[in-house]
Amino acid sequence: MASEFELIDLFQDIGSEFYSQNGIIIPPGDDCAVFQSKKPIITSVDSSVEGVHFPKSIKPSEIAFRSIAIALSDIAAMGCKPIGFSISISSHINNIEWYKDFSEGVKEISKMHQIPLIGGDFTKGQLNINIIVYGEPFEDKILKRSGANEGDIICISTPVGRAKKGLQDLQSGVKNSNYTKAYLRPESKINLGKKISEIATSCIDTSDGLLSDLKHILDSSSVGAEIYLDEIPITQNIDDINAGDDYDLCFTIPENQSNDSFYKIGKITKNKSIKFISEKGYDVEINGYKHF
Repeated sequence: MASEFELIDLFQDIGSEFYSQNGIIIPPGDDCAVFQSKKPIITSVDSSVEGVHFPKSIKPSEIAFRSIAIALSDIAAMGCKPIGFSISISSHINNIEWYKDFSEGVKEISKMHQIPLIGGDFTKGQLNINIIVYGEPFEDKILKRSGANEGDIICISTPVGRAKKGLQDLQSGVKNSNYTKAYLRPESKINLGKKISEIATSCIDTSDGLLSDLKHILDSSSVGAEIYLDEIPITQNIDDINAGDDYDLCFTIPENQSNDSFYKIGKITKNKSIKFISEKGYDVEINGYKHF
């Protein structure tokens, strides 16, 4: 049986080698960690619940990696870099081996992004992983949802529906398909956020479905869009455009900044309506993931 102090010891020094470079001046061990920055600090929180956000069958290390990666996706969507994170774990599990494996996933993503774990908590309850992430701008600009302008090009960087297919494979007992990695180990697009941070006018991560999340940009920017359905790269079928868990970035850039590095899937219009254009006869509705 695992004690609270054994669990604290498992996680105590994860990412400690990155304290200095990320401005951590008082590390975990006191009631609060303390960090400083000459730039604005951004923060976000994500909750991952067993049976809702991940299946019961996956490994603890996969739960850890996935839970942190999807939280970091919000940092990427702001065109910023992560500097630290905290974890709060609710669980009835008292097997120390489970937590050892979980900590390996935490260590892996900590090293991948060079960010320290700076706080956390353990409590009894349904398995629920809460992640708080902290970040700062690469330079000066912070991307928001509200900056899209008429004539801007709407872009994404990867095909939609890969994570949906990965989850379907897992549920069918296929653990090592080309798509299971997209679901279990989503890529936090930090480098993409950095690349577009100075040219993009708006951005959002596609956690709840491409169309649903794009609509948040349109509503926040008080604009509309023409969506070129035939230009959207899909994994299985057109329904993929409403699939969640892709964690790509959907962003808008001025037309004169457009290049072939991204999939160009539409254009921002002054009219606040959404017009779908397809020569293939696609007929779609906006129907993304709903949390309630």
